[in-house]
Amino acid sequence: MEKVLLLFIAALGGFIGSLMSGGSMVTFFILTLFDLPAKTAVGTLKMVIAALTLVSSLTYLKAGILNLRVVLTMVLFSLIGSYIGSSFLLSMPEEAANVVVMLFLIMGVYFTLKEPQGEPILKGKLHQSIVGLAIGIYIGVLGIASTLVVISLLRMFFRLELLRANAMAKVIIFFNNLIAFINYAENGSVDYSIGMLLIFPVIAGSWLGATTALKMDPKYLKGVFVGISILTVINLLKDLIV
Repeated sequence: MEKVLLLFIAALGGFIGSLMSGGSMVTFFILTLFDLPAKTAVGTLKMVIAALTLVSSLTYLKAGILNLRVVLTMVLFSLIGSYIGSSFLLSMPEEAANVVVMLFLIMGVYFTLKEPQGEPILKGKLHQSIVGLAIGIYIGVLGIASTLVVISLLRMFFRLELLRANAMAKVIIFFNNLIAFINYAENGSVDYSIGMLLIFPVIAGSWLGATTALKMDPKYLKGVFVGISILTVINLLKDLIV
């Protein structure tokens, strides 16, 4: 019965993560119940989240809302940025990291409610590369609420609709998690048996989440983004206060 409940929670995590963000938090919670070593839990998480975001990305691609030329440029430079961030072990105190994330999320909520108007602030391959590099460094060094932060940046700088920003964020997160998973796997820090147990319900939930997002009225999708962002900010504030 406990295993059935865990699989249901895994599917729910896939649904939430594909719809907007939060799948990694739900999945990591499940992994902690298996008493895995920290590195193995993170490595297994990267495997599951790579599967989640791959299914989301393919669903959005099939729906025709992904601009592959733009997203692949950003993916390439995000991988370079992620490598730089992790290789030089750039870090900051956890409290400072939480403040940075909160600022990004507050900006994201503002631009989501305001609905960005007018021409994009940034244009062209050079700017796409710079933003992709910055996203990669953020993911490599901090990584907290990555999907929400990426969506916020894409909307702020490129004036993307929320659904398109979400789709593009999923592709970027997929490739970064895939590279991270390979690194963990090479070091033997992935539990494939637990990963495969969770990956199928996560994939099912991810597909359902992406198809729901495609059909959802934009104002409700905004509500999901704002709601998850606010909950994340509250959680980060709680960590700061405690």
